[in-house]
Amino acid sequence: MMHWNHKRTAPAAAQIFPAQQLAEVSARLGRDPAPSPRAASWPAGVSLLAQMVDACQRCDAEEVCSDWLARAPKKIATPPAFCPNADALKRS
Repeated sequence: MMHWNHKRTAPAAAQIFPAQQLAEVSARLGRDPAPSPRAASWPAGVSLLAQMVDACQRCDAEEVCSDWLARAPKKIATPPAFCPNADALKRS
């Protein structure tokens, strides 16, 4: 017996992945999501980025984030409140 998944999905080319969403929010804040080698000592800077990507990948608000990114202005002053990385993005 064959089971079909009737859930609509976006074409692969249109999908945005969590790390891309993190990068997009960071860019809209005018920040580079990758810590500068001068701004953070090894491995703390890379560790923070890894933690942020992990939080983004575990987030349950992927669709909310995608919708927010589609509607939000290209420049923002603060990250969206639903973002699990909001505090880290405010500090960066």
